[in-house]
Amino acid sequence: MKRKDGFTLIEVLIATMILATGLLVLMTGVSNCAKMLILSKQYQQAHYVFSLGELKYPIEETDDVEKDLPVSPDSMLVEKFEFSRTVDEKVLGTNEVDDGLYVVRTVVSWGKADNQREELVRYVRKGKKQ
Repeated sequence: MKRKDGFTLIEVLIATMILATGLLVLMTGVSNCAKMLILSKQYQQAHYVFSLGELKYPIEETDDVEKDLPVSPDSMLVEKFEFSRTVDEKVLGTNEVDDGLYVVRTVVSWGKADNQREELVRYVRKGKKQ
């Protein structure tokens, strides 16, 4: 009587495929987790740059919003991050009255891609300096 010890080649191949699939799923999860950590850190730094930019360039009451509030791109606040502020141009129709309300866009960017930027939109009313 012959005794069979060990596994057949098919059993070894199936076990190897199951192990490889499990490792692939595990590595994909670890990779996605690392990407999310990097993205989270970038967004946290972007909000920090927003705070620094707001301290350095506060929005103050002014009678010339389009001249006083814009900030040209400043990359000196935090390395690899750029802070800028623009005021949307106001176009009035012939019968419209200026309500003194302006759209102010503050942008922090840290790369060339569109998903590597954070934008804050606010409305500012034109006021007189004291």
